[in-house]
Amino acid sequence: MSTMSRNTPSGLGWAIVAITVWSGSLVMLRLGVTTSLNAYDLTALRFGVAALILAPVAMRRGTGTDRLGPMGLIAMVVAFGAPYVLLMALAMRTSPAAAAGALNPGVMAIVSVILGRMVLGDRIGGVRFAGLAVTATGIALFTRAGGAVTAGHLILVGTGLMWAGYALIVRRAAVPALNAAAIVAVGSAVFYLPVYFVALPKQLLAAPLADIVVQAGFQGVLVSVVAIYAFNRSAELLGPVAGATLPALIPVVTLSLGMAVLGETAGAGEVVAALLVTMGLVLILAGKPALRAISTHVLRGLGRAGQCPGR
Repeated sequence: MSTMSRNTPSGLGWAIVAITVWSGSLVMLRLGVTTSLNAYDLTALRFGVAALILAPVAMRRGTGTDRLGPMGLIAMVVAFGAPYVLLMALAMRTSPAAAAGALNPGVMAIVSVILGRMVLGDRIGGVRFAGLAVTATGIALFTRAGGAVTAGHLILVGTGLMWAGYALIVRRAAVPALNAAAIVAVGSAVFYLPVYFVALPKQLLAAPLADIVVQAGFQGVLVSVVAIYAFNRSAELLGPVAGATLPALIPVVTLSLGMAVLGETAGAGEVVAALLVTMGLVLILAGKPALRAISTHVLRGLGRAGQCPGR
């Protein structure tokens, strides 16, 4: 059995953890900014709690690589730290969770594969490029099916680009998963929290304690620690293409969670778009083997459908 085959179950397990938590984080951000907290509070809770947990890791292990450099450190914090989360939370004020689940990880997945090809020379065949096109079509339909495009939608495109940049930096510098999570958390806390306490509007003191505890636990522990570690581990175990594109499944999961938790509705357009994103992702991940499997099943199904009853 090849190393890739041995790593696949573990890699998929870590990917499922990351996808579930990140989908839930979009729903929780939407819930937070539409109830008792604002975007600045949610960002502070996320990195304040995460920094407390991961500060020992940052002090003991450092960056974990000699290839990162000061600019790489800053770029990681900006691309996936407090600026990223603040923009996400601000976007959620005018965008439903389902739109965020489509645009942010979908753009990230597509751009990550393209950057891998352009910057690192990853080999991607025609089938996978077809998968990119199908995924992009699904994302576009997902966005349009949810109503008018708002400023929040445009912000979410930008955050998808930021996430892709972060993924490229981590891969190129070979930053270990836990180190990457610690860099983002501690760096964000150091630069963002003083600004938050001194200059930014707050609703934290007036919010119910239960809301604060739930958001701190979800955003600060699950999202900033568990999900970031899980995402990086999935990329390490599954390889650059699979690890970078699996988060494109987040639209489907976020759509389901948004319906269950927030009461958002899903029409035929969202369902079709979700299926397109999923199909495109399969082609990106598996390439020609997936295309052969799909073709075989489709042709077999058509053959059965064409048989007359009684033959």
